[in-house]
Amino acid sequence: MFDNRIEIISPGELLRPLTIENLENLDYKPKSRNKTIVDVFLRRKLMDKRGSGILRIREAMKEWKLPEPTFEENTGYFVIKFTGPYQETVIEYKEKLNERQKIALNYLSKHKKIKRGEYAKMFKCSTKTAFNDLNDLAKKGVLNRMGKTGRYTYYTLKFNVQSCVQSNVQ
Repeated sequence: MFDNRIEIISPGELLRPLTIENLENLDYKPKSRNKTIVDVFLRRKLMDKRGSGILRIREAMKEWKLPEPTFEENTGYFVIKFTGPYQETVIEYKEKLNERQKIALNYLSKHKKIKRGEYAKMFKCSTKTAFNDLNDLAKKGVLNRMGKTGRYTYYTLKFNVQSCVQSNVQ
């Protein structure tokens, strides 16, 4: 799972002569890698409408006004990608952020969380300064403060942030 998509990765490529183009054009007949498993699933009613999954997926995505899934084969795996309604969030502030805070937001967009000690080490500042900067971002609604207190506390982004905060780009 990613911020903007879900990927389902299945070991093994498509069974030939099935191709990705066939799937995209809905021009295929269902083929089973393991007919015994398919028979068991059908008899137990754990599988329904054999061969209609791709069509039903496309219809559901259309109903939710989402892009159609994409298909690819990648080094021995079959991959379906579902793109979601995610939009990159640009956060604007009336108050300026200091350089440490801007760099920390860029860091968090890639590393997902940061502790006060990491922040202090990264910027060669005191843990008190790190605490003040991180709490300031939390008060501005950019970060979530997680954990109890002290060394167990860490911070995560509330939003996905582009590489710079818009009002501070100048």
